Amino acid sequence: MFATMTSPFVYEEPVKAEALADRGDELRLLVDRALDARNSRIEGARRYGKTSLLRAVLSAAGKDGAIPIEVGFLGCVTAADVAERIERAYGAQLDSRLRRWYEGLVRTLNPTISAAPGGVGVTARPGISAPGLLDRLALPRRLYERTGRLCVIAFDEFQEVVRIDAALPGVFRSELEGHGEAAAYVFSGSHPGLMQELFSDRRHAFFAQAAPVNLGPLPPDELADYLVERFSSGKRDPGEALGPLLDTAEGHPQRAMLLAHHVYERLEAGETADFEIWMDAFGAARREALAEIHVLWESGTSLERRALKVIAQRNLALGSREADRRYGLSKGGSAQAAVDRLFRDGHLIEDRGTRTGWRIADPFLAYWLREM
Repeated sequence: MFATMTSPFVYEEPVKAEALADRGDELRLLVDRALDARNSRIEGARRYGKTSLLRAVLSAAGKDGAIPIEVGFLGCVTAADVAERIERAYGAQLDSRLRRWYEGLVRTLNPTISAAPGGVGVTARPGISAPGLLDRLALPRRLYERTGRLCVIAFDEFQEVVRIDAALPGVFRSELEGHGEAAAYVFSGSHPGLMQELFSDRRHAFFAQAAPVNLGPLPPDELADYLVERFSSGKRDPGEALGPLLDTAEGHPQRAMLLAHHVYERLEAGETADFEIWMDAFGAARREALAEIHVLWESGTSLERRALKVIAQRNLALGSREADRRYGLSKGGSAQAAVDRLFRDGHLIEDRGTRTGWRIADPFLAYWLREM
């Protein structure tokens, strides 16, 4: 009874594999590539479910006999941080039999930290080519030698590695390119422009090292089926809320789940949502997201804010007289540079159906901007 009363719509954190909305094609492609020991990267706007998909890939690969490991680099600021994050991931995620072997092995590796002057405390080993990092990047080879099993490694928030030092990806590649059939890597990050540049620009170490798999907005028909099934599991009906929910979410996975959650919470078992319930749920969802939107707005430059205002309207062209008159966004390289930065940071997606050729990834932010 408790399970049917609790909202089945998870929006605060990555979801389990069985709760993914759509993404079946992307999941199968990523798993097939991983099991063939080929590398991939997931591209998509912020909060489009990249981490959830990564975990679903690891789960499926593990069931097929691979050794799955997820490493998230958010918060790393040094090469020693990166090495330690990798070490902790293996220690926490290997099965009990391999963990016992690993606990012995890790004590033979170069340390990620060294004694501080005077022997008090510790300090990060200087330099991006720390032996401790290379040792930990080599772990899939060691596991393959011991077990004969492929490792599937998910590197999430990989853009943090680039931010530590532009040369650090070269250290990664120096080890990873020799793994052959020992490992497959799936890369993901919350700054799509930076990730795309890292893997698509010949000047970068990871050029052409991982095939892209793009996560676009969820198709409305697939999303509708998913939502109706979830409502039905709790003996509820989205009724008149379903249409406006799909229109409002615009295929954004997290915003769709947030809206569906608030509709669901306003229904008792056996009830059907009407338009009044939808409006109440819509208002509550937007209020919940307001603090996040304010933070994003405050972090933008004046030019980025103006560009967002124009893009939110959808019927204005960048550099048009009307855009200049209403929002002070005149034609020029600086305006395009602001748009490029917004895309790099995951706030915009391409949309040829708008006058600008762009759409704000978060529909709640777009609504807020149109109302200001």
